Amino acid sequence: MKKIQFRCELLSDIVLNDSPATEGKRRCLDFIPGNNFLGIAAAQLYKESYKEAWTIFHSGQVRFGDAHPSINGIRGLHVPASLFYPKLSSIKEENYIHHFLKQNAAIRTLQLKQARVGFYVFDKEHTATKVAVSKDFSIKSAYDSDKRRAKDENLFGYEALCEGLVTYFTVEIDDEAVEFGQDIVKALSGHHHVGRSRSAQYGRVNISEEAFEEAESTDSLITIQGKTYIAVYADSRLIFFDEKGNSTFRPQPIDLGITDKDAEIDWTLSQIRTFQYAPWNYKRQAFDADRCGIEKGSVFLVKTSGAVPTVETVGSYRNEGFGRVIYNPVFLQADESGHSVFKFQKQENRYKKVEHVAVNTPLIEYLKQQQKKYTNRNETIKRVNTFVERNAEQFNKEQFASQWGSIRNLAMVYADEEKLKQNIESYLTHGVAADKWAEQQRKMHLDKFLKENKGNLQEAVINLASEMAKICKSKENEK
Repeated sequence: MKKIQFRCELLSDIVLNDSPATEGKRRCLDFIPGNNFLGIAAAQLYKESYKEAWTIFHSGQVRFGDAHPSINGIRGLHVPASLFYPKLSSIKEENYIHHFLKQNAAIRTLQLKQARVGFYVFDKEHTATKVAVSKDFSIKSAYDSDKRRAKDENLFGYEALCEGLVTYFTVEIDDEAVEFGQDIVKALSGHHHVGRSRSAQYGRVNISEEAFEEAESTDSLITIQGKTYIAVYADSRLIFFDEKGNSTFRPQPIDLGITDKDAEIDWTLSQIRTFQYAPWNYKRQAFDADRCGIEKGSVFLVKTSGAVPTVETVGSYRNEGFGRVIYNPVFLQADESGHSVFKFQKQENRYKKVEHVAVNTPLIEYLKQQQKKYTNRNETIKRVNTFVERNAEQFNKEQFASQWGSIRNLAMVYADEEKLKQNIESYLTHGVAADKWAEQQRKMHLDKFLKENKGNLQEAVINLASEMAKICKSKENEK
């Protein structure tokens, strides 16, 4: 068997819904299923009337794997369903492997929760790093081609994987079809489109052949309470059928590649999650039969004394990326207390900090002036509101509405701040209302306000006088 490894980088956001439903909340997958790559290769080779299309796409001798989010040349894996962490804590602080736990009062008080979301990269230093997978949500509207505008009552949302994500996947080729390897590489390499809304701004990816590291099976059996087990980790989704041809969530050990006749799956130690969806057949424009299976990250514990299998794929639809398993992976090991042997952490921000470069153009200068203008205006409004809150009560017993109106008229006439301050000073000290302004330190509070708004005095006085005139007039009307 030959393995060809590929790198798939997202050049734009891509939409990969986890369900074909057209109503309700639709979530985007955080990986790229292998059937997308099968479709890309088929579109290229069928177009050329490729003679060996049946061997590549329908015989099961070529298997297109799922593309997982990855870091530093290591393919990520879905977090194992056997990984648990205490409630109100995080997986980084404390974590346990389920099948190694000894159920006692101390463990029950932790109220352990199952880890269900995320992809992790497991390196040789026993460090598990969570891959940062960013998603975006946008609202779209259907288009009415007759009226040439958006259709009424036809809004829908798209959740998408964000561009820049790097994923890795493998194409496995049996010895009978190994001669077609270069044709598959040629068909997959380059820029392609995957997912939904490919004619819009979504779905553009770049695929290239590139080697990477990935988790492998180990030969050593697991010993739990004196019994030997094989841990079967679901690297991809698994689909099984029973003897009557019906989908089943309870496979037999032989379905998992274990040939020992006495082997038995221990369901109390296993952690299984399931899925169900109906694939859309673009050629026939219809849905196929529902697919029901075991979700990525599920873990089977099979009690056996036999050897670890050498097969790497089990179940049905293996040519589309289903059925890949890993036996006794290192990341399912634990110490005597049940703690995982791996240290978990999050990926550092993959976006580099952009250094801002000063740009001086007429447009930039204009925008800076506008920003300064609106900043000053906001500060002025805050000071006006503060003055009103603190001093409104001092003007509610006298006839001050006309006084504030006169001050506003002065501010409308004099744009020069010094002349405006002189005229306000003259009006308040030599007019008929001089005595009233001297009482209760009214003039002192106004003088303080004028000093605080130096540089934007005209606008500040206009706003204050207008606001105070309204308040005084409303007080007079109440009387």
